[in-house]
Amino acid sequence: MGHHHVTFEDLPQGGEKFEPSRGAKLINTLGGLGALGLAGSGVLFFKETDSFAYSWLFAVFFAFTIVCGGVFWVMLHNASNSGWGVAIRRLWEQLANLILPLSILCIPLLIPAVQKPLYEWMNHHREAAHHAHEAGTSVYEALHHMAEENSHLHILTSKFGYLNISGWFSWYTRFAFYFFVLWFIASKLRGLSVRQDVDGDIKHTIKARQFACVWLLFFALTVTFAAVDWIQTLDYSWFSTMWGVYIFAGCAWSSMAVTIMLVTWLRSLGYLNKVVSEEHYHLMGKLLFAFTVFWAYIAFSQYFLIWYANITEETRYYLTRNTEGWRWVSIFIVVGHFVAPFLALLSQARKKKPGVMIGICLWVLFMHLVDLYWNVIPERGPSLGIGVVVPGAWIGDVVALLAVIGTLGFIFLRSLSNYSLYPCRDPRLLESANVVN
Repeated sequence: MGHHHVTFEDLPQGGEKFEPSRGAKLINTLGGLGALGLAGSGVLFFKETDSFAYSWLFAVFFAFTIVCGGVFWVMLHNASNSGWGVAIRRLWEQLANLILPLSILCIPLLIPAVQKPLYEWMNHHREAAHHAHEAGTSVYEALHHMAEENSHLHILTSKFGYLNISGWFSWYTRFAFYFFVLWFIASKLRGLSVRQDVDGDIKHTIKARQFACVWLLFFALTVTFAAVDWIQTLDYSWFSTMWGVYIFAGCAWSSMAVTIMLVTWLRSLGYLNKVVSEEHYHLMGKLLFAFTVFWAYIAFSQYFLIWYANITEETRYYLTRNTEGWRWVSIFIVVGHFVAPFLALLSQARKKKPGVMIGICLWVLFMHLVDLYWNVIPERGPSLGIGVVVPGAWIGDVVALLAVIGTLGFIFLRSLSNYSLYPCRDPRLLESANVVN
């Protein structure tokens, strides 16, 4: 993959515009799968609501982690004043702005019938609200009275300030707030980037850097508490102080894999060849390697702290995932999520080969999928009172995944035609195109 020194004379004026017709095969495939998945999901929501609720949560949260990863990378790029990533930054901006269509796909999580099998604590709160209405007391007082008859509910009274479905700081309020924050960050940074394509003014770069530095904190809090609200509270008695970082590591890891695959696909269609070189693959590969190690560190730390403390409310999480068939999935994750990609990404030469990186990135996405499946689905059987595994429920898992990924993939690839594939008037574009590391 030879690469000569690039000048502005080598680049088309106004950047490169993606033509959907050139990628029609993949775009139409994703659109078709998404349509079939959505149709199947509508049927399953109606016929198998309790079981399919877990399938839908798994699918939308998988997409949520990848989109959040896009938000993170564009924020990190701007906050760190990175030069090398300019050539691929627009792809992160477009990925981050999938947060709006994703929010629409997450609407089923707001429906009580869907929440009922997922969040047991909400059922207790609704029961308490009913008693409170009859007795003319507050929901908290009614819940406290229920806890006197069922000691396990004392946990809910202790967490009432956070786990509640009424009031200004309710689960619903936070749900809307998470999407608003992510949409605001993504749209603001893309807006500054696109405006720079028009006037080439460096002030947009400066504003983006200032904005990213401030809003990184809000991003971190958003991802952390969204992960707690949607996944950790599937078992309201369980808690982990490392949960948010664990999910964030997966966000960054999976989205970098998507970036590498997307860059390779676009280059195969004739795009980005003048601004992206093997050096970019090397840099992206190093970041993928870094988050392979970071995820393993966080995952082990969480396991070790819970094992060492040996608190019943904490250990249940791992006991469930080490029962019968889930035990082998746990072992597979240790090997597949860390050992395999760690060894594959050690070589500098491999990181510079697009063909090899595509294989590694496909594996990374598969393992991220397995990891989230392992985090969500083991709660389904016990919650529905069926057992460790719900027979046939995997069909719904596949249908939900096709619906969400197919739909968002179709929207994303179509959106690439809206702007230049790279920030064509960014002052550091040539620095990126000629990067050496």
